[in-house]
Amino acid sequence: MIKMQIEDKIRRLKDYLRNKKSILAFSAGSDSILIAHILSEVSPDSLLVTINNNMMPKDFIEYTKTQAERFNLKHKVIELDFLSNPTFINNGKERCYECRKLMYTNIQNSQEFPQYDYFLEGTNVTDLLENRPGVLVLDNFNMTSPLVECNITKKDVFEMIKYYNLEYSPNTTCLATRIKTNQNVSKDKLDTIYEAEKYVKSIVKQENIRVRTDDNNATISVDEPLEILDKTLITRLRDKLQNMGFNKVFVDITGYEKTELLSSIDENGDYYYQLPYTVDLDKTHENIIKKDYLTGTIKKDENLHYNDIIIRQNGKISMKATEDFDTKFYQILGCIKRKNI
Repeated sequence: MIKMQIEDKIRRLKDYLRNKKSILAFSAGSDSILIAHILSEVSPDSLLVTINNNMMPKDFIEYTKTQAERFNLKHKVIELDFLSNPTFINNGKERCYECRKLMYTNIQNSQEFPQYDYFLEGTNVTDLLENRPGVLVLDNFNMTSPLVECNITKKDVFEMIKYYNLEYSPNTTCLATRIKTNQNVSKDKLDTIYEAEKYVKSIVKQENIRVRTDDNNATISVDEPLEILDKTLITRLRDKLQNMGFNKVFVDITGYEKTELLSSIDENGDYYYQLPYTVDLDKTHENIIKKDYLTGTIKKDENLHYNDIIIRQNGKISMKATEDFDTKFYQILGCIKRKNI
């Protein structure tokens, strides 16, 4: 049953991308790897573009080049030094928004851009559960998120990668995200974080590993923190990271935070989920109308209604208790447009 569902979503994604000569913002993470693979099958004239902004792991660029060659797709690397930009050095709450804006501006200004019809990026539906201000940039550049358009979740992405036996890098997140907001970013800090994570990964065999910093203290986050609470192992981690310059070393015992759809029940007995951002109801309304797979009744008052689903400006989405809550919720989530920061 699961295989049939995945194959159906693969067909939908292929149909969506077929013969679309596209530029894809490419990081070689799970999402963009999947899209690149599908493009190689149904739109092989597409171009992968990677930004080298000096805020990613050191092996990042070489890995993207290797993966692009495997797909036999053209690949362009654009060099940008974010560490010379005060917005990124100051590390305010707008950093991620400005990051995407600068990256996509440079892709759009590239010599090759006019030769392509579509500008793609890798946001999936599950990503919309998170507070990611960077997605606000997408409309400004007329960009398309194929995984969102085809209602593909993070779980679906991993199932498809497994189906195709694709290799991807789990280490494609910006190292600056490890530094607490409003604490300055520097090359020395990024290099130290990279080396710290590299060391932790060498002795802790878990998929998701992060070393986050706050006032020169390090916090290690892993999938299963209880597995590393061994005195000998903890001592090795502490000593090594302190030798790198960290004052104190902590382990986050709540574990690496994974985005999941965990609904609650309100006072009326309805299921609901509270998004961490406010919703632009007008743009969301327009988006629902565009989706050919949503054929229900839409009504708008102070809230937005689709059948029994209520979407509120404050980010609360609710519906009557139902076994298929997840399916119905994700269909609507893919239409949500957030308000500006």
